[in-house]
Order: sequence, then structure tokens, then C-alpha cells
Amino acid sequence: MLAVEGMPIVFLELAIGQRLRKGAIGVWAQISPYLGGIGIASTVVSFNVALYYNTIIAWCLYYLFHSFQYPLPWSECPKEYFENGSYITNMECKRSSPTQYFWYRETLDISPDINTPQSFNWKITLCLFIAWFLAYLCMAKGIASSGKVVYITATFPYIVLIIFFVRGMTLHGMADGLAHLFTPK
Repeated sequence: MLAVEGMPIVFLELAIGQRLRKGAIGVWAQISPYLGGIGIASTVVSFNVALYYNTIIAWCLYYLFHSFQYPLPWSECPKEYFENGSYITNMECKRSSPTQYFWYRETLDISPDINTPQSFNWKITLCLFIAWFLAYLCMAKGIASSGKVVYITATFPYIVLIIFFVRGMTLHGMADGLAHLFTPK
């Protein structure tokens, strides 16, 4: 269905939208007033996708902000200190892993079960507002300046991946890591 109906309709919408200089709703209303709902539906779908992607960007920002700490908060289990200077490692973190503990208890701040409500997660909310503000800044100038931005946003991830690949290949124990990655358990 995607190849037979979806892609041709998207191509039609883009082609007519560029010719008429109108958005999704205006294009379909121009073709026929009865088809205006298709434009509204595609706008709603685009908004839902933006909600999802901005949530992921908010998580990435949260991890970015926490990555400036040493040691990384997801590299070891948190310790509970007592007044006499002794400490114990968090038992929940011991049962899972430091990474899972940071994701579920620090980042998402989930409750143990559905009957125990947690407080509102202000840290993630602030990151979500920053993500939406960044999306607004990217769209504020309109389509005229976005052509220049594409040169950076399209190539930058590949440049970073190449840098990470080269760095990873130069680390001690690289062969052990690759063997662990590709050896089935």
C-alpha cells in the first residue's frame, strides 16, 4: 500500500504544493474542497511524529547534560552513604545494571508499579521544552534558510560516526569487543 498509494500521493502533494506554494491543507483544498481532510490528516500525522521525535531528542539532551559528569552516572551503581561514612550499593541497581538503573530510575523516574504514583519529572519536561525550542529555531526562518542547514544536518551524523569508528578501532581491547559483539550466545 505504501508503494502503490502512499508514495505517489506524497509526491503529488509535494509537487502540487511547490507549484501552488501552499501547505498540505491548502494543496488538497485547492484540488477539491472535499479533499481538505487529507491535508488535515497529514498535518495531524506529522504532529504526532514530531511529538515522538522531540521526546527522543529530549532524552538525548538529558543524557548529553549528564555526560559532562565524571564518572558518568550510568557507569556505576549509586551508593547510599550512612552517617558513619560507610555505604552500601543500591540493591535494585545490583540486580539489573547501572545503565538500566539510570534509564528507569533517573531518566524516566518510573514508579515501582501502577498503583504507586511518582512525582512529576521536571528534568525531562525541561529537556522537552528545549527540544521544542530547538525545533522552533530550525523552522523560524522558514524554508529559505533550511536549504543551507541541510548541508550540515545531513552530513554531520556521518562525520561523527566515522570519528567514533576510527576512535573505537584505536582503543585497547578492540578485538575483544568485536568478538563479543559478533559472537552469538
